[in-house]
Amino acid sequence: MNSPYYILGLDPGIASCGFCLIDTNNHRIVEMGSHLFPIPQNPKDKVSLAKKRRGYRSSRRNNQRKKNRLNKTLDLLKDYGLIPQDATKNDLQSAKGDKPIRELRVKGLDDVLTDREFAQILYSLAGRRGYISHGAGSFNDLDSVENTGDAENGKVLKSVKENTKALKEGNYRTVGEYLASTPRSRNRGGDYEMCVLHIQLIDEVKNIFSAQRACGNSKASEDMEEKYLAIFSREKKSVQQDERVYSQVGSCTYFSEETRAANASLSSEMCRAYERLGHLVIVQNGNTEKRLTSEQTAYVMNILFSPEPIKGNKYCKVTYGHLRKKFVLSAHDYFKGISVDKEKTTEIFTPHAFRKMRSVIYESNRGFMSRLLDDLDFADAVMEALTYASSEESLEVRLGVLGVELSKDDMQLLKNVPFASKNFKGYGNRSKKALDLLLDAFKEDEVFTLFDAEKSTGLYDYRIDDSQHTKTNFLPPYSVYDPVMKNPVVLRSISRMRKIVNSIIRLYGVPHEIHIELGRELSHSKNEKKRISKARDANEAANKEAASLAASLLGIEEAEVTGKVIQKIKLYEEQDQKDLYTGKDIDFEQLVKDDFYCQIDHVLPYSRTGIDAMKNKVLCLTSSNANKKERTPYEWMNSGEEKSPDWNVFKARVQNSSKIKNNKKKFLLRESLTPEDQDGFLERNLNDTRYMARVFKDYLRHCLVFPEGRYKESVLAVNGATTGMLRRVWGLNFGAHGVKDRKDDRHHAVDAAVIAACSVSAVQNVARNRYSIKRDKESRLASTQPWLSFADDVIAYRETIIPTRMVDHGVTGSVFDEFFYSFCEKDKQREDKKICTSKTTRKYDKNGKYTEKKRQDVSGNYRLHDNGKTVQKIGGMAYLQLWHDPHARHGKGKWYADPVFYADIPQVKTGNYKSTIAKAGLARNYWEEIPEHVLMQNPIVIFRDDVVEINGLRARYSGFNIATAYISWNDLLTGEATKIMPSLGKWDNATKVCVIQEDCLGYCYKEYKVDSEE
Repeated sequence: MNSPYYILGLDPGIASCGFCLIDTNNHRIVEMGSHLFPIPQNPKDKVSLAKKRRGYRSSRRNNQRKKNRLNKTLDLLKDYGLIPQDATKNDLQSAKGDKPIRELRVKGLDDVLTDREFAQILYSLAGRRGYISHGAGSFNDLDSVENTGDAENGKVLKSVKENTKALKEGNYRTVGEYLASTPRSRNRGGDYEMCVLHIQLIDEVKNIFSAQRACGNSKASEDMEEKYLAIFSREKKSVQQDERVYSQVGSCTYFSEETRAANASLSSEMCRAYERLGHLVIVQNGNTEKRLTSEQTAYVMNILFSPEPIKGNKYCKVTYGHLRKKFVLSAHDYFKGISVDKEKTTEIFTPHAFRKMRSVIYESNRGFMSRLLDDLDFADAVMEALTYASSEESLEVRLGVLGVELSKDDMQLLKNVPFASKNFKGYGNRSKKALDLLLDAFKEDEVFTLFDAEKSTGLYDYRIDDSQHTKTNFLPPYSVYDPVMKNPVVLRSISRMRKIVNSIIRLYGVPHEIHIELGRELSHSKNEKKRISKARDANEAANKEAASLAASLLGIEEAEVTGKVIQKIKLYEEQDQKDLYTGKDIDFEQLVKDDFYCQIDHVLPYSRTGIDAMKNKVLCLTSSNANKKERTPYEWMNSGEEKSPDWNVFKARVQNSSKIKNNKKKFLLRESLTPEDQDGFLERNLNDTRYMARVFKDYLRHCLVFPEGRYKESVLAVNGATTGMLRRVWGLNFGAHGVKDRKDDRHHAVDAAVIAACSVSAVQNVARNRYSIKRDKESRLASTQPWLSFADDVIAYRETIIPTRMVDHGVTGSVFDEFFYSFCEKDKQREDKKICTSKTTRKYDKNGKYTEKKRQDVSGNYRLHDNGKTVQKIGGMAYLQLWHDPHARHGKGKWYADPVFYADIPQVKTGNYKSTIAKAGLARNYWEEIPEHVLMQNPIVIFRDDVVEINGLRARYSGFNIATAYISWNDLLTGEATKIMPSLGKWDNATKVCVIQEDCLGYCYKEYKVDSEE
């Protein structure tokens, strides 16, 4: 046996990680498997689970603050003799004969109030003190009210604006007087139509106290007013909270001793604008690529960062359509990556923070905006303070710490800026020091991209410097490597990948190479994910339509239509039913029925570029493909051959097509393909340079001590398109139409095997042996795989894989249903068995008309409150206990199911929990307790997703239905529901039950074979 050369392939995603360790020196697959884990997101809206918990936590805190405020108000009312010393909050509730509170608030402006009426007003206002902006901007100018990025908050702000406008237009003295004129004064059913500002309520309180003093009410003293307003306006301390949050901001990518700058800082926005402009490419004549000149870049920057609104362009926007007109581009010229129909509306770059500053500040103080642009240090400090602060007090403190001196008017001006909005959120990866260097570099003529700027300033050497990282033989927790990463989805994926890598290292040492491919979900933003998902759905719909057309012509099932035929039909539609090279018409029926009539050709020869994507494919007549040979369209059409098409006619055909995308037009009209170009294509197709790929790659490269390998780089981020091509060539897709089989989770392991085997030589061999691949499978395998039997070995190993899963054994979760139900009556069919509850839904129409609807619901798992009238349904189940009674059923034995809910955990911890036997059709309160002799044993405890073995059969536990006392199971391979396991009622003394402890590498299944229900 040769000395092993290990390559580890990883395919991490948001809910899985495929892995494969191969030994290329000894031609063997060492380890291969799929590891699954739950996504920390709500499956419906993809929102982090932590967000919901934060919402509940915030509600609890707000309720506690409200309670404290009301208690202090009650004490104040007693101190000033408005209510008796023994009065409670119930005494202030409206009783028969009392006027509604909103009518009392109007009365208090003109007539003297009784002590009870005055107390009712003050107590009511203390419980509902209006919307506090917390940096949402000035409300003097309604247009300045800014959405903070939260959907619910956006509704509040919209209502605040509308009510503030109505208050002014109606000449109402107070918001109380305005609300009294409306059909209702409270928000109902989750709407926020009646929201008003806290400062408006403060004005109302002051007006009521002033009016009462004028009417001779001796209780409305200035002393009491001052104390009441102190209670009414009390807020949590934000200065310490903001300081704590800022302490968690990470270090600069280049200078570890420097703190990252705010995204809203002017330097940061300018730097990002230069980056965007540096990557902007204009494609002329369908082939020639040009970047913006320094003069053109300066023109755009001057508009984006103009200190004043431009006439006819209030927000100083620069769209691609604007530049098309300014630079006088022809109809055939286009911006790379932007479709022509989106040029008029798509902005090149949006400096959100600077634009908002200009809209709020310019009209009030034009010199302030000029000062920001003239003094970048001053501007960055101001923007940093706006990002840091969550309150006006905190803003003042932070500006002082940063040494920013402002006049009283300028300070008030800054407070009008909506600094709590999404425009002033977050910190980038670069410090102020690094941004200054990059900005200076971007102003040089030959600097276009960030890489150019890094090289020009020497920052590139700081970024790749490994000296700041301690390398070991195992991966440290990612939180040690990068303490500022907070994305829970990415952190979960990295954590599971780390577990797999470290497990491999314990068994075999650090691999010589690690190849990694990032799933799309980890590599794109939320909007990009939606776009990709939408494109994927559209592609699937097009495939289905093409398969249906072909199936009807061929008289076969849709599933029998090959992928090649589907691809031909899609290209046929894209090319307006013509051979794109010659312009000749293509007959659809013959296209489908005759495989030799038309062929799919690679625009830029596959043997020279290795590009197998749709952007490099056309449908042409077989004769056209034969005449073109291994040449580009330009090379063929300018060869002087008699049968070659006219280049200019072809060029016009391509340019005038509305169905062919710009990136494909670039391939079709490319005029040169040098050896250097070819090598560049191969290299770019192999390497993945996206952000998350770089993050994972740097984590591995910086933290592991790799043995000496064959290449300079031990970690390779592999491009997904390349592995997809290799998987197809090697016959590892398994699915219909030659696509990847996703019906079970073993495909992650197959992907990882391909990723491990992916190399520059493999890509080159596939590309350069295209024709031999078509003719001879053995030749294909010999020339492209790491060893001759690699694909067969992967296929054989795949059959032995059972995906493993990370199971959460935590016992925290939702204790109760969030709704309260009224207790109705015992179930009439089985009086002692189930409990009927009802929930009342209240609705108000726009005129304030009130309706309510009761819905009855039968529940067997609830908590009855002490009042005997209200119930709450018990929340989630923590785990299931299985108890074995060997003496039951006359010695044959029996098993009992005992579900333990999150609500039971406090009793479990104190030892007060009583185990009961779940019985179908019975409310949980009526279940019998587990017999004492059974409790002498230890139960078998299973959590959701645990793998359980019963008499040699294995399945994954998916839940327990207390209404039917039925345990449900999922198949180990597919994850679908299965009935392979015997029902609980059939278990006896002969039943052997055990929980399988899964390891991430799947060693728990090495000796176990599973037959999936397929």
